[in-house]
Amino acid sequence: MRFALVLALCLLPASAEAEYSEVQVIQETENFLENPHYLDNVQVGALFAQLAKDYPELAQTYTIGKSLEDRPLHVLALSAPTAEGKDGDLLRPMVKLVANVRGDEALGRQIVLYAAEYLASHYVADQEVQRLLNTTEIHFLPTCNPDGFAAAKVSA
Repeated sequence: MRFALVLALCLLPASAEAEYSEVQVIQETENFLENPHYLDNVQVGALFAQLAKDYPELAQTYTIGKSLEDRPLHVLALSAPTAEGKDGDLLRPMVKLVANVRGDEALGRQIVLYAAEYLASHYVADQEVQRLLNTTEIHFLPTCNPDGFAAAKVSA
């Protein structure tokens, strides 16, 4: 496992000199960010399935169809359960993050994947993530064009 050191700097209002608070060690879990690389469509589906398995109260995966070359369009939905259950609050805002409309736009695809993984894995420890997922339902569609991504990757 990898440890990250976070040094919080605080400027005391009564003093002109900067003083440092104590160093806080945050333990990170191992994840696909440890070895960053572009994920192909099969790996995207596997990542979303793993997130849904690891965080069943937050994540569910589904597909919205297939590409012209028969590749599934994978989606991950993240949201904390409501008092009414997983399908409860119809007034909860929904957001859809879509990337990789053209096949060679791989960076946006990875950012959507990183965001999904980060939010799912940091829900318990991060109050900002909790606030977001307790009040919003987010759907991640990392690629609208898995065929173009595969073609761009082959020709690169």
